[in-house]
Amino acid sequence: MKKTILISGGHGLLGSEFASFLSKDENNTIIILDLPSAKVNKFVKNIYFYPIDITDEIDIQYTFRHIYKNHGIDILINCAAYNEQPNENTDNSFETYSLEKWNKTMAVNLTGAFLLSRECIKYMLKKERDFNEYKGTIINIASDLGIIAPDHRIYNSSYKKPVDYCVSKAGLIYLTKYIASYYGNRIKSVCLSPGSVYTNQSDEFKENLENKIPLNRLAKRDEYNGAIKFLCSSDSDYMQGQNLVMDGGRTIW
Repeated sequence: MKKTILISGGHGLLGSEFASFLSKDENNTIIILDLPSAKVNKFVKNIYFYPIDITDEIDIQYTFRHIYKNHGIDILINCAAYNEQPNENTDNSFETYSLEKWNKTMAVNLTGAFLLSRECIKYMLKKERDFNEYKGTIINIASDLGIIAPDHRIYNSSYKKPVDYCVSKAGLIYLTKYIASYYGNRIKSVCLSPGSVYTNQSDEFKENLENKIPLNRLAKRDEYNGAIKFLCSSDSDYMQGQNLVMDGGRTIW
């Protein structure tokens, strides 16, 4: 069955991986939603790029009218996130944390997901369906830090993980449940909470974090592909409102 899959933050670490992986199925039309970038700026195979500011309600409404008219809308993956990288020169002390930084993170990580979900669902509900078929699917990408508090000791410096990132990811998990409870069998709403992925972290940080994970390692970039395929498919239709945790076991300790 042909599906149009929208991926916010589709130029990011996991977003670009999901876009590439899901595009291998020629039945999928992939729509990348992200800020203007040189990474993808034209039609490539079955991947399209729509530049968008997901914190701008008017921009979202305008863009989605075009997407729905040209491609339809079946699945939204809320993958966009602002996640500050550790820097020992950054002061994230809670008692002096700035409202400006809090608002910036919340606008992208949580408000953006709300606006995108709300707009997508408007169009999804227009679809005809069989009795047991969902009209659309919302997949939120949260984090293990939406479930547990960060252990600031792994940074081994004055750096603290910002409060806004963790709170926004916890909010995504709740947003997943709310949408599921509100729309019942009309819209599937599920969540994926990944752990950290190997990128360009320092050796010291990686070792400290690995010691917090039962598998004793971070994830490889492509290890979440099977999960996202499952959540996009009808195989996960009885998961309504649930959060799939893939963190190497970190949250069991």
